[in-house]
Amino acid sequence: MITGVVQFFLQDKGYGYIRVPETREEFYVHRRNLLQPVERGMAVRFVLRENKQGTYADEVQPVPEKG
Repeated sequence: MITGVVQFFLQDKGYGYIRVPETREEFYVHRRNLLQPVERGMAVRFVLRENKQGTYADEVQPVPEKG
């Protein structure tokens, strides 16, 4: 799985973008690809998938806090 940070997520529209800090790549995410709710600034992990529109984040979930 890849780790990134939620750049933004528009709850009312149901989509947002996740940035991978090391590569500065950004990936689209739709609410149907979330395993748990997310919000801006949250560290998440996800897998990449391809469709006819391009690459997107899937199976998105928050990174568990160490404790």
